[in-house]
Amino acid sequence: MPKDELVNAFASPLTKKDILALSQKVGKQNAVPELVELCFLQQKPAIAFRAAWVLENVSLSYPEAFIPYFHTFIKRLPTQKNQSCQRHFTNIVLQFCKPKATPLHKCALAAVPDQSILIESIFEWLIFPKTPVAVRVNCLELLLFFSDTFSWVKEELQAQTEYYLREGSPAMQSRGRKILKQLCK
Repeated sequence: MPKDELVNAFASPLTKKDILALSQKVGKQNAVPELVELCFLQQKPAIAFRAAWVLENVSLSYPEAFIPYFHTFIKRLPTQKNQSCQRHFTNIVLQFCKPKATPLHKCALAAVPDQSILIESIFEWLIFPKTPVAVRVNCLELLLFFSDTFSWVKEELQAQTEYYLREGSPAMQSRGRKILKQLCK
């Protein structure tokens, strides 16, 4: 699927049905590299957002199409400044980290050469004052998964979670309490 065709498809608002249809096209036509590239269109945030939404669905429904480009995605992740895209990006990474992740997903994550770059980016998104709550709670959960592998993450994660619990939204309160409970196990 050519990049121009994707840009045209993302030019106007899309429904969930449209997103699923585009995800299927991208997955079957192996257009993941073009899609990843579109997620970083700084000058066109709406197109980047729609591309990230489709990318999340491709990673869920067509992992065989997405996983070969997972390392490229992870390398580019730290440069993502569009907060709407960050939400989809954290959802994608969560698929690879969760305890119930498929062996294929776990292997792809384990093969990331320097996971500390990913972790540092997630921490940056977490502490950035204008980061939306949905992205922050995903960041908390992601960091929890990395806290067993990287000992320094646990201490920082606990401090950040306690900080956000002070005056956080209901979503932050709920997820934050769960995170702290798991950290204390």
